[in-house]
Amino acid sequence: MTATGISYLEDMKACAEAIGLKPREFVQPEDHWVTLNGIQFHYVDWGNPHLPPLVLLHGGSLTAHTWDMAALILRDRYHVIALDQRGHGDTGWTPEEKLAEDNGDLMLQDTEAFIDYLAYPRIILCGMSMGGMNSIRYAARHPNRLDALVIVDIAPVTMQEGQMEMEAFRKETETMRNFDDFLERAVKFNPQRKPAHLKYSLLHSLKQVEDGWTWKQDSSRHRPQLEKPEAEQQAERKARSEALWADVKAISTQTLLMRGAISKILAPESAEAMKAGMKDCELVVIPNAGHSVQGDNPQAFAAELDAYVSRRLGLK
Repeated sequence: MTATGISYLEDMKACAEAIGLKPREFVQPEDHWVTLNGIQFHYVDWGNPHLPPLVLLHGGSLTAHTWDMAALILRDRYHVIALDQRGHGDTGWTPEEKLAEDNGDLMLQDTEAFIDYLAYPRIILCGMSMGGMNSIRYAARHPNRLDALVIVDIAPVTMQEGQMEMEAFRKETETMRNFDDFLERAVKFNPQRKPAHLKYSLLHSLKQVEDGWTWKQDSSRHRPQLEKPEAEQQAERKARSEALWADVKAISTQTLLMRGAISKILAPESAEAMKAGMKDCELVVIPNAGHSVQGDNPQAFAAELDAYVSRRLGLK
């Protein structure tokens, strides 16, 4: 049962109906857990292990369920596996003794460990936002493990407007008394998404606590503050951006870059720079989608991913 008091599948069907999604069948993915790098990770498996493996890495503040609507379509063509990354969803948080370490380095190690755990010789890797950065870093180091790479709405340079809006939304909704209060804020923040779809997403992204509802995320209010001078933070951000550009240019895997047409994170010029900087990259713009492409327009996201991968890998 979910927070609505009805079944996962019924919530899924209601969401799909609201957005006009008509999958061949409705299937609830299997939940799995594995301990990697000292943390218990949760992931969902959509079945059909005989099909090409497609591993999905979500963005910051999201969970493996951000892909659910797209996965209902893609599971007919791929063995879809979606991971809750560290500090998100039902996966554990970074332990206290590791907090001073670079989170990007830790997530790269997680991605390496998870793909090794799955033990497929080669996979298709798709990452959005934070998950896209993790995928870029992985692809630059492990081209022999990838058949194709899909990066969703992220580049080493992002727009400050979108970052500030997302951070403000997260702070405003850190804990709220009622679930409906969360939904009201979410509708205001993301008006192009159907309320029923936002409700479905929130059901998987929130948890009940003593004083109401909060995000299934490693929040700073639960952790010791690791404050640094602003100049030091700026220097670190610049170094991370430069390192990520180096990784982008090192990728040899055939890559599809998706940008949401109304994204406030990935600017058109940054997307073009990504495409130009990579050895083999195609860029597609998804209509009626902001930063969360797979959530805002799951039909188009799934169609473009499948078209690209099928053509490049010769799938029928």
